[in-house]
Amino acid sequence: MRTDNLYIAGAAARVPDLFPVAEAVRRGWYDAGRAEAEGWTSVAIAGDLSAPELAAEAGIEALKRSGLVGDQIDLVLHSGVWHQGPEGWYAANYVQDQVVGTTAPAVGMNQGCTAVLDAIRLAYGYLSVDPHASAALVTAADNFGTPLVDRWNYADGWGSGRGSILGDAGGAVVVSTEGGPLRIRALAMSSLSGWEHLYRGDEAMYPPPVTRGVPATLGRRMASYVERHDPEGYLLQAVTRDLVRARTTLARQVMEEAGVGPDDITRVTHVFTGHPRYLANLLRPLGIAPERGLLELGRAHGHLASTDQVLGLTHLMETGAVSPGDHILMMGNGGSISLACAVVEVLEQPSW
Repeated sequence: MRTDNLYIAGAAARVPDLFPVAEAVRRGWYDAGRAEAEGWTSVAIAGDLSAPELAAEAGIEALKRSGLVGDQIDLVLHSGVWHQGPEGWYAANYVQDQVVGTTAPAVGMNQGCTAVLDAIRLAYGYLSVDPHASAALVTAADNFGTPLVDRWNYADGWGSGRGSILGDAGGAVVVSTEGGPLRIRALAMSSLSGWEHLYRGDEAMYPPPVTRGVPATLGRRMASYVERHDPEGYLLQAVTRDLVRARTTLARQVMEEAGVGPDDITRVTHVFTGHPRYLANLLRPLGIAPERGLLELGRAHGHLASTDQVLGLTHLMETGAVSPGDHILMMGNGGSISLACAVVEVLEQPSW
């Protein structure tokens, strides 16, 4: 969908201290062979700082950078992959109260690694139909340092070719229909819900496994499902083929809607990886050089779940890696399988 009047007025990320992968190997948390093969160098670990606190800190900075004040924010959307706080309590309301302190609606989302892009798309719909609304705060955050997930080994056993360790971070963007240094030229969303069973595996849906103290071992769950239902490996080939085809098609669609081609894309934000093979598989089908991705940034932080794209965008702006006239392709794909893309044009170099 082409978006003629949608801007990013401010963006920020709250990243905790980085923990060296070599130290995790020394302590026996992470296999040395996997560490060498997967390419990660460090991971962001938040300790006792909760995900909503990370999101609120990023939101406060993004709002400041936008030049807006709390009363000008008409909607707050917050996302997270892992548990955010006490059951029956909603992190979106905490973020709304901490950042803008108004009665604007606050809504929580749970859409994995595409959550921020999905939220921006939904925010645009909200801002487009309400004549009195012009700006929204979109935040995302996770802290995976809890007993029922092992950040170093949660994906162990699943042959995705990317390898993954989980990092903690918070991110925020303020989107506006009235202006900003970045213009979102087009947004696109899609899904391959026919593959949701692969992520669900054979685990019972009720009661939810985490409520019974079952650890979240996504990799082994998926691998076990494939071994049981498709020992020849055709299912894995099929899901890989469908994912590559779908994300390539969606990225081409969003570039066409934005009126740009692969040569116009200066940089790409994406799901973080430690290995260049993932970026090659992601970008070469689009005619975009893998070097336009953010391999080294991702290697240093781990996969930040819903926050990869926000940190990537913030990093590009803060470091001056993009300039007015440049275009950024934002790509996301997540569990079960959701897909989202956006093309962002740099209109001016923001002060931040």
